[in-house]
Amino acid sequence: MSKELLTKSGIADALGTNPMRVTRFIDRNKINTVKKEGKRELFKLTQFNALKEELNAPESKKDAQSHGFSKDDYILTLKQQLKEQKQQYEQVIESKDETISSLKETIETSQQAYNDMKDQLAVKDSQITDLTKLTNNAQTLNLVDKDPKRIQAAHNDAETKLERSSSDEETNNDSAKKPLKKHWWQRWGKLD
Repeated sequence: MSKELLTKSGIADALGTNPMRVTRFIDRNKINTVKKEGKRELFKLTQFNALKEELNAPESKKDAQSHGFSKDDYILTLKQQLKEQKQQYEQVIESKDETISSLKETIETSQQAYNDMKDQLAVKDSQITDLTKLTNNAQTLNLVDKDPKRIQAAHNDAETKLERSSSDEETNNDSAKKPLKKHWWQRWGKLD
């Protein structure tokens, strides 16, 4: 009679399923243990005929496969996740390459605009230099065209200004030779 009594794992092995499914079947159908040996619960295999029929039904096999996680299913799931992550990575790399190429184009455009502005600035500087030369020449011609008496008068005015400034320097030198006037407070300490 002890050969007919099996543990949950023994019943699972005999039926070709996992012990957890046997435990769920016991809880769902409220199957009582036939005998307890310490912590081990022993059942008759005949109590699980309904489970055996359930496992042999074609629909239950599909359910068992969908509820159970076999290693193959787990590997397929991981492969699928890896494939999706690889696609995401490739998309990121592709978008990075597109961003880099667009930035390079922007840099080239900016460099070209900079060079154009630099060239325009050089042209502007040469135009300013040419205009300065032209204005100097125009002023010189304007002075030559004027009345020679006015030119002489302007020249004489410049000479008189030089003479005045030199005479001012001489008066400054003379004033430096004269003793400075002392105020009463400067003399106060020298009364001794």
